Amino acid sequence: MKRYFGFAAAVSCAAVCMACGGNAVEVLPREEVSVFSSSDAGLERAYSWARDMALSYVHDGGDPVGLWYEAALPQREAFCMRDVSHQSVGAHILGLAAHNKNMFGRFAANISEGKDWCSYWEINRHDKPAPVDYASDDAFWYNLDANFDVMQACLKMYAWTGDSDYVSGEAFTRFYDHTVSDYVARWMLEPENVMRRPRQMNSPENFDPNNSFHACRGLASYVENFGGLTMSADLLSAMYAGFEAYADMAALRGDASAEKAAREKASAYRSILNDQWWDSERGRYETFLSEDGSFHRGEGVPFILWFGAADWGRVDAAVRDILAREWNVENMSAFPALFYRLGYGDEAYSFLTRLPDVERCEYPEVSYGVVEGVVSGAMGIEPSRDGSVLNTCSRMAEDVTTSIDNMPFRDGYVSVRHDGGLATELENRTGGTIVWRASFMGGCSSVKVGRRNADEMTTWSDPRGNTVTSVTVEVPAGRKVRVEAQR
Repeated sequence: MKRYFGFAAAVSCAAVCMACGGNAVEVLPREEVSVFSSSDAGLERAYSWARDMALSYVHDGGDPVGLWYEAALPQREAFCMRDVSHQSVGAHILGLAAHNKNMFGRFAANISEGKDWCSYWEINRHDKPAPVDYASDDAFWYNLDANFDVMQACLKMYAWTGDSDYVSGEAFTRFYDHTVSDYVARWMLEPENVMRRPRQMNSPENFDPNNSFHACRGLASYVENFGGLTMSADLLSAMYAGFEAYADMAALRGDASAEKAAREKASAYRSILNDQWWDSERGRYETFLSEDGSFHRGEGVPFILWFGAADWGRVDAAVRDILAREWNVENMSAFPALFYRLGYGDEAYSFLTRLPDVERCEYPEVSYGVVEGVVSGAMGIEPSRDGSVLNTCSRMAEDVTTSIDNMPFRDGYVSVRHDGGLATELENRTGGTIVWRASFMGGCSSVKVGRRNADEMTTWSDPRGNTVTSVTVEVPAGRKVRVEAQR
């Protein structure tokens, strides 16, 4: 049983512009949302650049598509399924929850049988499929990872916002249900078929292999520079993450049968990846499968980690595989948050502070990835998968102070301050109590919550084997709590 360290009169009430007891929290102007500061100049510079760049791509409802931000190649005036899925956490941190919901809702609403249960890969500001990717329901560009990527991103949005539409709303559940059934069947993506599916499927009668809208109508990978593949490590990983998200959402709705079936499918995809795609001789994952049944190497390993599909004991090998080569900005955008979560702080910091200066840094995914890398990576602030717990963990050097003020969470905001690596303060300006899991890198002899010793600590390890110490605290609405650890 979980035991939470509750606080009442012992903690002073913070000055908040809200009423407790579930009433609405005052919405802050955008310039006051997620204001970051740090004693580390490189970290502060990266966040400041990323925040300004990301917000320059925001459109606040003046277009037919409604609220949106750019999540595609610059100047396309559009957003695509892959990029929105990967930019959405950074966007939420910057106060763009309504934009996220609108864009994910557009993808969900446009799934159709006529497109073989695909949606529109890319939607423009006119609320139309972007012409660069779509001519008709028989001729369009589509990467099959997309539906599953959207599903796992929508679960993240539920965790951050508590918006039940992501879990049980009609448009969203229709998208999820068709994806895990009709979409999977139409594209031969069942676990028993993924290793023997043909390269080209569901083609129009006038199929032209030289027409990219025919040849790329259902690519079995996010990687677009390797021709002839029938399956990829990134698609297997995306399916694992998508079915895990579907299972979590079924659990939240109380549907035990759907949860069990989805967990079994997720496990099957993960087993295929780790049993058949792991090259034990070279200690690395294969990334592509061609029609003749042979494996090939190329991009794709970062997605195995992004979707959490790697065998726990192979994470280090996958990270070393990634670090041994050069990557484009689309991949590098995810590295700061990803590497911090996996325990590779030095590598994460290096990417985080270099990204504002790399070639093509104006690609929207970069700035949103840096925002997530600073807040969820370096500061370790992110909710549990079901949103019931808010986690924090300073992953910076122990003498670095960092703070984020007015970060959106649920129906309001939280402010978090790390004073070095052994003290964290959280202020709750939402409409309800927050269950806070405060963590610290390394082993600790004791942890104080306010002036009192916590009666229970837990010690665990991140994927790299670094020791982490945690305590769980209940923080009522309108309160501020400080937790300090001792070595």
